[in-house]
Amino acid sequence: MKKCMVIINPSSGKEKASEYEKKIIGQLHNYEVIVKETEGEKDATRFAKMACDEQYDAVILVGGDGTLNEGINGIAEQPHRPVVGVVPLGTVNDFARALDISLDPDEAIALLGGKTTKADIGKVNDHYFTNVIAIGLLAEAVGDVSVEQKTSLGSLAYLFEGVKAAIQNDSYEMEVTADGQTYKENMMLFICVLTDSVGSFRQLNEDADKSDGLLHGFIIKSTSTLQVVGTAKNLLTGNYEDDDNIIKLNAREMHIKATEAFQLNVDGDLISQLPAKISILHNHIEFFAVNSGTRPR
Repeated sequence: MKKCMVIINPSSGKEKASEYEKKIIGQLHNYEVIVKETEGEKDATRFAKMACDEQYDAVILVGGDGTLNEGINGIAEQPHRPVVGVVPLGTVNDFARALDISLDPDEAIALLGGKTTKADIGKVNDHYFTNVIAIGLLAEAVGDVSVEQKTSLGSLAYLFEGVKAAIQNDSYEMEVTADGQTYKENMMLFICVLTDSVGSFRQLNEDADKSDGLLHGFIIKSTSTLQVVGTAKNLLTGNYEDDDNIIKLNAREMHIKATEAFQLNVDGDLISQLPAKISILHNHIEFFAVNSGTRPR
């Protein structure tokens, strides 16, 4: 019988994650299922690596983008990589959106053990990511949002912290090299994205695909306080082609340096500091998902 490990973050979904355990086991009736609950940082990474080492056929990650990121960090570049299932219970769930996995947990559970699709995974230095890297004071502010804030305010918690940081309008000199071409600018923010969902916004990077083999970069230049709001609106709505404060670039490898020791906001968590080397692992992991073309909102 095939083996599956279910990794549950019990604090996700307003602490309702464990309620879905029986439904997941019932859906995976053709598997021998073992359930692991996370209690602290990097538990999901440790459990997922264990599943790889022990040749499990599938790993199901139940939680938000942070739980998914930790799980992928236990699986990426392992000799044996199980198929991954995602039951999204977080605040934003960007990667689930990009895979067209329903944000309704029951509908997401119904996909487990079924059809699969492959997706790209990003690598930054010695860490892996599924969706986005952001660099700058705004990215650091959003990365500092607490679990309590996310539980009480949901995605508004990110908006509040982001607005406060944007008003400060701080910028620093950063250097971005994308496939050998270098951009040296005073930037408010740099974003590197894998998918077409960023903070639940689908228009920012709508030409991206989960398996296009590309990193999608956005340089947001320093601008006047009066222009910040307009530039932010153009970025989030994808109307940046005529905005001189936004540079869009695609590449398979990027190198980032800065005059300040910025932390990297990787899939919502602050993990390390610049400099950074970012690369793409094309079609690296297989996921339970259905590409119906219908995007969850």
